[in-house]
Amino acid sequence: MLTTPLFVPALALLASAQETAPAAPAAQDSGLVAGLLGLVLGVLQFIVALSIAAFAINKGFAIVSKMLDGLNIWAEVKKRNVAVALLAAGVVISYTNVIGGGIESMTTGLKSLTSFDLGAGISAIVGGVLNLIVALIVAGFGISVTFNVMDKLTTDINEKDELRGGNVAIGVVYAGILVGVSQMISAGVTGIGGAVTKLIDSLI
Repeated sequence: MLTTPLFVPALALLASAQETAPAAPAAQDSGLVAGLLGLVLGVLQFIVALSIAAFAINKGFAIVSKMLDGLNIWAEVKKRNVAVALLAAGVVISYTNVIGGGIESMTTGLKSLTSFDLGAGISAIVGGVLNLIVALIVAGFGISVTFNVMDKLTTDINEKDELRGGNVAIGVVYAGILVGVSQMISAGVTGIGGAVTKLIDSLI
């Protein structure tokens, strides 16, 4: 009779252990799937980022060439024209700064997918793609507008001739202006992407 009160709780503990035992392998399987999914999505993101970076470099050089009336950037670099090289570097950095906001939004969506939050993941990825498209459009437009505005403000300086002539000071000033402006444009584009993501999330 004394063993009965002890025997009943022991059976209850044994039954509880049997019920909870399969949960550990299931949790491990879920974590493994999430890890593999995160790895695949990370590789995909890396490939996309490299492709966009190559596009940004080519587009940046094309913008500089257009701003300088069709000047061959690589020919100027070969002639050691530091001014044009600085301007080209500033444009490429500015372009990638703006586009980086779109890639960051896509990264957020990919993280949501690895946690199996499908709704949040889809809305974040769609918002990130839209953000990236907006960034690609705004980047080139913003750089061109900045250059044209500065050209209008400095009426006593012919920037194009100065850059062709290798005026390093002009190259430094314009590169700094473009990089600084790109930071503000990037913040605005990121805000647009966040708003779009929230709107899509509310509709799903």
